[in-house]
Amino acid sequence: MNYLLLVLALGNFAIGTESFMIAGVLPELAEDLDVSLSSAGQLVTAFSLAYAIGSPVLAMFAGRVERRKLLVGSILLFALANFVCGAANHYGMLMLGRIIAAIGAGLFVPGVSTTAAFLVAPEHRGRALAIVIGGQTVALCVGVPLGTWIAYAFHWRTTFWMVSALALIAAVLIRWRLPAVHSAVPVSLRERLSYVKRPVVWTSLLSTVCWATGAFTVYTYIADVFGQLGATPRVISFVLLIWGVASLIGSTLGGVASDRFGSARTIPVALTVLLAALTSLSVLTSGQPSHPAIWIGCAMMVVWGVSAWSFSPAQQHRLIGLSGKAAGIVVPLIPSAIYLGSALGAAIGGLFVAYGHVKGLGYFGGFCELLALLWFAASRMRERKMKAEEAAV
Repeated sequence: MNYLLLVLALGNFAIGTESFMIAGVLPELAEDLDVSLSSAGQLVTAFSLAYAIGSPVLAMFAGRVERRKLLVGSILLFALANFVCGAANHYGMLMLGRIIAAIGAGLFVPGVSTTAAFLVAPEHRGRALAIVIGGQTVALCVGVPLGTWIAYAFHWRTTFWMVSALALIAAVLIRWRLPAVHSAVPVSLRERLSYVKRPVVWTSLLSTVCWATGAFTVYTYIADVFGQLGATPRVISFVLLIWGVASLIGSTLGGVASDRFGSARTIPVALTVLLAALTSLSVLTSGQPSHPAIWIGCAMMVVWGVSAWSFSPAQQHRLIGLSGKAAGIVVPLIPSAIYLGSALGAAIGGLFVAYGHVKGLGYFGGFCELLALLWFAASRMRERKMKAEEAAV
């Protein structure tokens, strides 16, 4: 069973590499296409918006498709889109490729999470989700720094072609190793939205949106943030490497902690630590560039990686438990919330960069994590009320 989960995680690895490596190559990409850094950052916004809006809508139309066919088809579409991105000779073509890639990812990622959750017993779901999500976190510690190094050593286009090849390999392995998994009963968009109206669900999703907005406001422009500290491109690649390793540890830690202590205890700890880590980056960039500042920034990136990615499996674990039989409807909304936050973060961060306020990115990111904590508290209140009502009945 672990082998099957690793096969599914490979697809997430390809998607995670493409989704996050663009932050490391953004300055080079902007220079090559002759656009501003903030305009290049909107490639993240377009991808994230297309994913956030398209994922639940596409899931409705693909409801009758057998899961294995859906996963193979969506990852192949993602592979084609990245080939287009690598071949793009102007900004518009690259933007189109990113939107197509988002459509493929929007079908694949939710399908992988629900498939993994139902392949294992309920008491092992936290670990199963950690393994599958771990595909993206391994991408952070291997794929992203490798892609960034390739971009600086060769060309940013090569990184997209590398991702395209990874996605093709994932498609072959999923088709070869994963058994046929029957799809759930198709659900209309109206029914999907009816679950969003439940207070315990929409408050949790808003917490996820705020978490992602804070994290991606800073991450999208992390090369510029460390540039303010005096870091070279080689150092920035190292920063992304240690952040990725920390993210892998955080994803595993979040899954184990959710199974052992409960997601309701894991989530507030992760958000509080992340708030402190993001805010500290703004404190550092407010000073003079120096080697000590760079190393302290690296340490904060480790803290950031562990805390941010502890939140993700814990939040999925919690919502699966709250939604019960409706997990197949609610779970696809979680990546949509994450990518909506990513879109907001990239767009708002772009405004900070465009108007010369890079030093404020961490402060704004910390404020978003505070909002995430408040929405989590609201969700917990609704959860307690809901359980009290069920007990009374």
